[in-house]
Amino acid sequence: MLDNMGLLMARTALIGAVVALLVALVAVGGAPLGITTIWPVLLAIGVGLAARPVTIGRIAAYAVGTAAAWAAIALGAGALPQTASADAIAVLAALAILIVLAAVTADRFPLWAGLAGYAAFAGYYEPIYAANPTLFLSESPVALLTVLLAGAVGFAIASLADLLTAGVSDPQSTVDDHALMIEGEAL
Repeated sequence: MLDNMGLLMARTALIGAVVALLVALVAVGGAPLGITTIWPVLLAIGVGLAARPVTIGRIAAYAVGTAAAWAAIALGAGALPQTASADAIAVLAALAILIVLAAVTADRFPLWAGLAGYAAFAGYYEPIYAANPTLFLSESPVALLTVLLAGAVGFAIASLADLLTAGVSDPQSTVDDHALMIEGEAL
């Protein structure tokens, strides 16, 4: 019989193998979905696996963070001058939204998940925007959809990996205090 450390190692190895297999499938077959780079998928998997199980609040915070990054770039593209201080104002406005959302929901929409969503979109789209800012209106919606889709695939992989390894006990598992609650019931 495995001790706690052995169980944890076995579960981690099994989750890692499931994730690696599914990510390889996305890497090979993701192009028709617009997923041409795998790192946004891996980022979402990391957010999904960070504190199992995947919660609706974590997914929503990631999506809001992605949208906040798009809004910050849109603000800079359309309403603010092209200066470092204007970029800082746009980023601070987006971060304020994420901070307030996390605070108002008592971290049921975790700040770290929102920041990961922000980073996913900013990391993916900022180089595209820098190359040709005048194409914001035509390129950014495609980029936003691509990052959200990559995030959804990543969360699905994290959930599937968790489900497929449910039979392997996790000696460190605890009740998720941050599960989204509606009228006293966890979602």
